[in-house]
Amino acid sequence: MRVQRWAELSLKAPFLVSLCGKRRPSSSHPQPWRHVCGFRSRSSSAVMAEEAKKLAAYAAVDNHIQNNQVVGVGSGSTIVYAVDRLGKLYCKCVCEGARQLILKHGLSLSDLDRHPELDVAIDGADEVDASLTLIKGGGGCLTQEKIVAGCAKHFIVIADYRKDSKALGQQWKKGVPVEVIPIAYVPVSRAIARRFGGEAVLRMAVSKAGPVVTDNSNFILDWKFEHAQNWKEVNTAIKMIPGVVETGLFVGMAERVYFGMEDGSVKIRDPPVN
Repeated sequence: MRVQRWAELSLKAPFLVSLCGKRRPSSSHPQPWRHVCGFRSRSSSAVMAEEAKKLAAYAAVDNHIQNNQVVGVGSGSTIVYAVDRLGKLYCKCVCEGARQLILKHGLSLSDLDRHPELDVAIDGADEVDASLTLIKGGGGCLTQEKIVAGCAKHFIVIADYRKDSKALGQQWKKGVPVEVIPIAYVPVSRAIARRFGGEAVLRMAVSKAGPVVTDNSNFILDWKFEHAQNWKEVNTAIKMIPGVVETGLFVGMAERVYFGMEDGSVKIRDPPVN
């Protein structure tokens, strides 16, 4: 299904037809189906955001994932709903951050050693701009998530309306995560600020003393940039600084983004046509 950038899914789209047409949902998922068909019963913004995540996840899985595929699965909050939908299919999942969730839904768990090439990868994002450049890594798994996405033939992103921006930094105010080797965090922080402006701050843990430590035993800097940049060039330049492991800039990787909206619709964004 080819949809122009910023276009909303219409009720003629396969996913929404299945929601509002003959195929009936199971009783275990009453809210999102009613929401799509125009019946919203709860007004809390938090609830709306969760339902929006679910709508985006269901649409993406229905439109891009089939039985017997090998699927890369991210670790963001939206992935809970994607895995729930994947539970209705037979597929193998490669996931570094949500293993227990995969197993809970009875899905087959694999890894990149056995499946170095994935059919599809699906993940969330902290922010998406008009060019489908992403900021990821708010949860600290940016390196492993980028590896999984980079191994996939197709990388699909799911998000709620709060992650939708024309330019990076409009919605996400916490900066671009940069994973660094612990001994290098001070010189890397200074190098980023000196070259690109802004401030790169060591991310501190909330429930324990000291900095956040990634799954790779590294630290995270959050670079709070001051203005829009050429993100492809910035991503490459930061990665060349000694001590940097990876950045949370996903440039030119996402093939399509699904946004669950406040009004119960799902909006699709494709990369701009050059």
